[in-house]
Amino acid sequence: MRAAEPLPFRFSAVDHEYVALDTGEVYPHITGLLQKAGLVDDRWYTPESRTRGTAVHRLTTDYDLGALEDVDGCTSRYKGWLHAHVACMNALRPVVLQVEQPIVHPHYRFGGRPDRIVRLFGVRGPFEIKSGGPEKAHAIQTALQAILDSMDAGIPADVLGRWAAYYQENGKYRVEAFTDRRDIDTALKILKEYA
Repeated sequence: MRAAEPLPFRFSAVDHEYVALDTGEVYPHITGLLQKAGLVDDRWYTPESRTRGTAVHRLTTDYDLGALEDVDGCTSRYKGWLHAHVACMNALRPVVLQVEQPIVHPHYRFGGRPDRIVRLFGVRGPFEIKSGGPEKAHAIQTALQAILDSMDAGIPADVLGRWAAYYQENGKYRVEAFTDRRDIDTALKILKEYA
């Protein structure tokens, strides 16, 4: 698989926008694509769940990047989710290749920011961090992320691994591997219709 020429873009974390530097075009992003496809209904997301998700992502990112070393000394009210992440990382020992790096696909012209790109059990792929429960959209979300990562990986998206780690306040976790190759087909249909 030959890598396509990357598209120069600017990512705004505040607006969650991927903007082409040459034309100013705003590329669709994964969450928006999932919403358009009817797979995400944000009416059920509460301010608390958004706050928790943002805090857990910040803590786990700081930990994975080495900016947070004293986990036990952490005073965040979301420390339990952090403990779940640390336990998960210690048990699985993935090689973390990327942490929340924005990507735009040059052919499909959509953007995304996978929580992690890892090598786990000898397989490369997106690894999502979730502070809530499983949702049907997660399989398709990781399929879209695999399509994004296939450029850097140099292999087709359906060969990449895809995982989501579900963390709980009590420090427990569960990891789900998404192995249904039809998820990639669904993701490609969404891109064809909405990107």
